[in-house]
Amino acid sequence: MVDDALDLDAESLAALEQGLAEAGFVIEIVAIHRLLEEVEIYVWEVDTRQGARRFQTKRDDWPRSMPGVGLLIRDVAGDLFFVPDPETRDVRSRRLLWVFMD
Repeated sequence: MVDDALDLDAESLAALEQGLAEAGFVIEIVAIHRLLEEVEIYVWEVDTRQGARRFQTKRDDWPRSMPGVGLLIRDVAGDLFFVPDPETRDVRSRRLLWVFMD
């Protein structure tokens, strides 16, 4: 058992996040409408499989790229959001995500 995922080393945390994404314990983003830059945070306005959502991320906490799978985003509350295969998203979503892509 893991009490706090942030206590894990980087490699273990990446493996845990990828496992959670594959198991479906994350909120899947289907479209990104706005990405606002505010002091110290980004505000995301997205559509998910569960409906419209708005969440915040720290400016220095960028989405984690999972090659061949997608992007994993952790918000300030610790929730995980997943963007599957970002290059297949709509034009607006791709334009907003390009800064996070390798």
